[in-house]
Amino acid sequence: MELRLSRSALWTLVAASALCALMVGLRILYMDKWTYYWLVVPNLLLAWIPLLASRFACRTLTDGRRPGIATAAWGIVWLAFYPNASYITTDLIHLSYASTKETLYYDLSMNMLAAMLGWLLGAISLYGLHVEIVLRSGARIGAVFAGIIIVLGAVGVYLGRVLRWNSWDLVIRPWQIVSDALEAVRSPEALLFIAAFAMFTGAIYAVFYKFADPSGPLLRKAGSL
Repeated sequence: MELRLSRSALWTLVAASALCALMVGLRILYMDKWTYYWLVVPNLLLAWIPLLASRFACRTLTDGRRPGIATAAWGIVWLAFYPNASYITTDLIHLSYASTKETLYYDLSMNMLAAMLGWLLGAISLYGLHVEIVLRSGARIGAVFAGIIIVLGAVGVYLGRVLRWNSWDLVIRPWQIVSDALEAVRSPEALLFIAAFAMFTGAIYAVFYKFADPSGPLLRKAGSL
């Protein structure tokens, strides 16, 4: 059984993303500063990539087909960009220097909208693949899969936020990223960051997963998008 994002859910996400971009545009007009454009808009666009990659991966599994090369290819793209979705939450740190007393709460609202949209795009992308694994291998294997992905996502956010790597570097310098990731597990500071972020995203995803209904308006059986 293939699960796809419903049209209404997709257009709601698009509209919310457009609203976030509009908020950035209004801030640029008011402040005549492009700071948050470079912080919010590119990261929100990157957060859409794991959702699209997940959908394409799920389509290769239609009608119970076994995973193939196409599934693996889209899965790799999804995993590479999955950390970008929740990475946006760390952009809240920029409020400490990029906002003024007059714009603080506007900036907070704008960044929170971007952060929640980014996390939601990542959660839906994970949910689709999670459900596929549950249907094929059972709830326990599905839970292990989701847990591993959430931890890897936290590692990816650490590599991006602290070590300043990005997803494109996986193609250019993959071994250096792997080396830095292995080095991170030896650092108490890195482990604290990764553990805290994994617990944060994992707890919210667990709630999301329990409330999500494959037959509801968010994800529907094949026949939607």
